[in-house]
Parts: sequence; structure tokens; C-alpha cells
Amino acid sequence: MSQLIHMRQRIKAVETIKKITSAMRLISRSFHTRLDKQKKPLAEYRITLCQLLEHVKKFCPTWNNSRFFPHTETPKKELFILIGGQKGLCGSFNSGIFYWIDKNRSILTDSHTTVVCAGKKVNDYLSKRAIPVNYNFPEVKGSNIHVITQEILDLFMQSTEFYTDVTVISNSSKNFFSYETHTTALIPFIGCAANQDTGTLQDYVWEHEPEMVLELLAENILKISLRTALFESLHAEQSARFISMDNATRNANNFLDTMRLQYNKARQAKITKELTELATCK
Repeated sequence: MSQLIHMRQRIKAVETIKKITSAMRLISRSFHTRLDKQKKPLAEYRITLCQLLEHVKKFCPTWNNSRFFPHTETPKKELFILIGGQKGLCGSFNSGIFYWIDKNRSILTDSHTTVVCAGKKVNDYLSKRAIPVNYNFPEVKGSNIHVITQEILDLFMQSTEFYTDVTVISNSSKNFFSYETHTTALIPFIGCAANQDTGTLQDYVWEHEPEMVLELLAENILKISLRTALFESLHAEQSARFISMDNATRNANNFLDTMRLQYNKARQAKITKELTELATCK
């Protein structure tokens, strides 16, 4: 009898876990769908900024701001922005970031390096390896991405000492079922990844000098690039959590089927044994 009770308790425990994983699967899917609607406007906004930048550069081809394009004689000062997950239960989502940290540990611990961490899991990983974190944003969600983006941007744009390199390490979705870890260089400023077609743009009348307009556009491109990296990481985290919880729910179903079959067999064997004992007594 004690064996049946133990098996019944295990079945109830697995059923409870299944309810939790199923609920988390639905929540992750809901968040992913909500974020998916914001993806296209972000991409369109960046494309428009790139088009404007390329258009204005035609009037000032020699533009070379030292904050965006550090000179070779500038003392080395690097900034690494590590963006990871803020919660667990998302499979191997953070493993690519962790691998990059272990591979570049000597650079992260250098005296001329500043480390910015977005996401609780990455910060915990850095703390375990005694890697100093200068600025930490443990909670990354859709409602505070803009605030985090502005604070990080102000960190290297308003610094009295120019940063020679600003690099973002983050995850982004290849599709719903897979993601990849990649690095994005913000400084030195590389502009847009590809030549933007400016043929559809209207001729604007700019009140300020081309250099000032270019600086403003470049800063906004850096801002939208950083915001996109945070957004893509959060977007990929939700899909990774959905897949992880979906697999956990499926495994729970399979385990329940096996456990119920074993329980029914043991219960039937117990009944048969008791009937046999009763028949023998008569």
C-alpha cells in the first residue's frame, strides 16, 4: 500500500509541475506576440535614420567627429555592454553570452575596460567569476527598455573621456525556434550596415550646420541600435522560454502516462493478490 501512496504522490507532484510549465508557456507566447508587433516599427525607424544620415553626409563628406571616430592616439578605453536574460527557465539562452565572457575574461578585467550588464543572469555569472560590473540593470522588460537605453547612451556619450570602443554582446532571434549570440560595434561609428537608398527622401531645409545635424543623427542611430539590441534579446528570451516550457510540458505528459500505467499495474496486482488470499482462505 505504501508503494501505491508514494506513486500517487509523485503523480500529483508532476501534475502540479505540468500546470506551472503550461502556464509559463502561455505567458511567454503572449509576451512574444506582443513584442513581435513592435519589431517592424523599430526597424523602419532605423532605416529612416540611416537614409537621412547618408543624405546629409553628401553635403559634408569630411565629417569626422572624434567622439564617434576616436583618433588612434586616444588612450584606450573600452566599454562592453552585455545583454542577457533576466529570468531562468529558458534553456541554453544565456550560454552564448557565458561562453563569450569566459573567452574574453582577461579583457573584461582590464583596468581600461568598463562593463555594463543588462539582465540578472549575466550579472550573477560575472559575480561568480569575480569580474567587476560597473553598471548593472538587472530587470529588462518592455516598459523600461527606453530608460535603460538612454542611461547607457548617456554613459558613453556624455563621458569626459572618449571611449575608443563600445561593443554590445547580445542574443537575437534567427527565427522562432533558434537564436544566436553576436557582437555589435557602436564606437567607432560605422553608420549603417548597407548603403541606404535615399532616392525617396524629400529635400529638407536644415536650419543647422551639416556637422551638427550629422552628430544628432549619429547619436540617434546609436540609440536605436542599442534599443534594438535590448529589444531583440528580450524577444529571443521569450521564444526560448516558450520552447523550454513546451518541452517540459511534453516531458511531463510522457512521464505521467508512464507513471499512471505503472500505478494501475501495481494497483491491479494488489487487488489480484488480495482476491487470491481471500479465495485461499475459503
